[in-house]
Amino acid sequence: MPTSAPGISESGRHTARRPGHHTRSGFTLVELLVVMIVIGIAVAGASLGLDALRGRDSTLAAERLRWVLEASAERAQVRGRPIAMELLADGYRFSALDADGRWVAFDEPPVFAEKLLPQQMHWELRIEGRPAERLVFGTRAPRFELVLHTPEGDITLSGSETGAVVQQQSGERGA
Repeated sequence: MPTSAPGISESGRHTARRPGHHTRSGFTLVELLVVMIVIGIAVAGASLGLDALRGRDSTLAAERLRWVLEASAERAQVRGRPIAMELLADGYRFSALDADGRWVAFDEPPVFAEKLLPQQMHWELRIEGRPAERLVFGTRAPRFELVLHTPEGDITLSGSETGAVVQQQSGERGA
């Protein structure tokens, strides 16, 4: 007496093949092309997104610097001791005048910690029309103009004696 029905193995799987039915393994060329196109579109979208972020880096760095400059003016007034922003080749740092009259690193709140500028950005500082390397905030903020040169155009931060800093962006720069 047979223990299984015809065409079914002991494990319960069909062993006979239907005519015209082929098993296939792997992918067709069309399926591979569709996958390659989808991957290409995803990579292109990601690279466009990164380019947009690079342009935003300069704008965000300028906006952050504007807020930090305003905070520096306010902090110097509250502390009653000068705070200086020193321009570095690739960024900036803050220092404070200590009781002995020396400039020491000022990074009490992390907002005053040394920062790097985004790549391809450089700047020039003018205090009351004269070039300078250090911007000192005391009981009154100095009048200054800090021009950030970026690939997208120049960004100018103008400071007043009240400590307010105004940001203006110019058009595209020439190559």
